[in-house]
Amino acid sequence: MGDINGTGTAALPCILAGAAAFALAVGAVGQASAETPASGLKLAKEFKVSAEAMAKWEDEHKVPAAWIAGAKKTGQLRVSGTNRPRDFNRLVAPFSERYPFLKIDYTRGSRNTRVIKPIIAYREGRIITDVVDGLNTGLALFQKAGALTNLSDLPNRANIPAKFAVGDKPWILARLRYYCLAYNTKLVKKSELPKTWDDLKNSTALQDRKTALWSGVGAWLLPLWGEKGPEWTSQFIRDVYGKLKPERRKEGMTALTALTGAGEFKATLAVAAYMVTRVSEKGAPVAFHCPDTVMVNPSVMGLIKGSPNTDAGKLFLNWLLSLEGQLSQYRHNGARPIHKALQTKQFVPFPEEVLGKPLAFHDPGLQAADLPKLMKVWDPFWKAAGGPKGERKKRKRKSN
Repeated sequence: MGDINGTGTAALPCILAGAAAFALAVGAVGQASAETPASGLKLAKEFKVSAEAMAKWEDEHKVPAAWIAGAKKTGQLRVSGTNRPRDFNRLVAPFSERYPFLKIDYTRGSRNTRVIKPIIAYREGRIITDVVDGLNTGLALFQKAGALTNLSDLPNRANIPAKFAVGDKPWILARLRYYCLAYNTKLVKKSELPKTWDDLKNSTALQDRKTALWSGVGAWLLPLWGEKGPEWTSQFIRDVYGKLKPERRKEGMTALTALTGAGEFKATLAVAAYMVTRVSEKGAPVAFHCPDTVMVNPSVMGLIKGSPNTDAGKLFLNWLLSLEGQLSQYRHNGARPIHKALQTKQFVPFPEEVLGKPLAFHDPGLQAADLPKLMKVWDPFWKAAGGPKGERKKRKRKSN
């Protein structure tokens, strides 16, 4: 199967190699270990990586000797992310085997803890973390402050498909999320679903408050704005509200996917594939449907500029973009790989709905400029007639 770019490049074969292929010794200058880590070999065996791919496995771990020297000097790496600590610890096991001299301090937190606090600290002249995961909605704050390290020298940026290559921007895209319709398989026939997004407005099975609509447009609608343009997307919004007439809801994607599976709605626009998988695995009759285009929202990661652990941060981000890092991420938190060799049926959710279709993507660096334009079209419809209905759980505020 071809890669995500449609170039016909052969994808990573999933053929179990012989034992000898999993013990390839390497001795490249500047590598932290003389052979592939045991946890890396375990991943390769689990996912049946071919001997041919294994022969090139270590090439993705050749880094400047200066990075290793700098990382050894500080011996520390601080990462802020969204993974549970136990999942993160398992995820980075191969990395820690490669660079055992690094002590990794990991912090899991909300957007406020993970994104806002580090940028406030940076503005005050303090650096409280090194690598920040899930920058997406806060990226503009870091851009404006010039708070991110240039990552154009990461060798494994070459593993990111051309569709998602953002040039020499000071951030990387580490994993993918796919967004389309979630629908109740007992209430809607597959044949009743729209074949294109333009057809959605004419879907009688989903019209007149039978489809739930949520407000996370940055995740699912902004990609269409980036791919199809403002004019098409503005007309799509008018058609959704004027002809589809969905039920505007206060709940988020998680709750609405569950409600769709429970039969409260026939469908929800739009939902991430991983959420549909999570709900369907609990036995709910919910599935994923992509018309002619699949919306993709990659996760953004960055390295704080001026960090004393810059070299360690580059080692980590470069490792994460390797086959070893991507497979470990997929294995331990289910994150869909961005590595161009892993855009295959084995690693893409609902492959029959995703593979072979155009992908709608919006450059995260343009969000600050484009999201307000999108909201200017969206908001009048969203707020009309009293706004959305339903319940949204209130978060308890912690006193300072």
